Amino acid sequence: MLKYGNKKLGDDTAIFNMGTAKDCPSKQLGLCQTCIQGIKCYALKAEQQYPGTVPNARRTQLHYWNQTPADKILSDFAAKIERRRKPTRYFRFNEAGDFYTQEDVTKLSYIAEGLSTIDVVTYGYTARSDLDFTDAKFLVKGSNNDKGNNGRCIIVLSETEIPEGYIKCPGDCRKCNMCKVNTKLNIAFIKH
Repeated sequence: MLKYGNKKLGDDTAIFNMGTAKDCPSKQLGLCQTCIQGIKCYALKAEQQYPGTVPNARRTQLHYWNQTPADKILSDFAAKIERRRKPTRYFRFNEAGDFYTQEDVTKLSYIAEGLSTIDVVTYGYTARSDLDFTDAKFLVKGSNNDKGNNGRCIIVLSETEIPEGYIKCPGDCRKCNMCKVNTKLNIAFIKH
């Protein structure tokens, strides 16, 4: 169920999606910043580029997420992480999609708390300004909102649009951990 890294994240990061970009609840609720600004969704691009494999893999992850209790998911993830030869330092949730319900936040909190016992930091982003992340046991930046527990993030079209109080994302998560540690920093991603 876990995938590892990509060109940007690096191979020390496990990835799991609760769904596809096409079916993203934030998009459907009108909360997605990229949709509001008319920016093409990065996660949707992969689904369009590989229309068979990527959406199917993400739907499989969604089905697993919805049908599997949190303790079993934690056990499965921990077993895969511990079997892996290379160390896993981070768990990135929802590279595509977003939380569907408050119960998803509670479920991921349980999993993140368990992964922290094997020194894995759970982090990600959300456009779900209607959900409560106050007691979340994972790091989440609010995408264009202040509902996350680890600062905010926004997408800008150029460096000149970065507002005061935001730091420019260097664009390579393999060399940066500003989103992966509890810094409360506000990050500006330049559209790519």
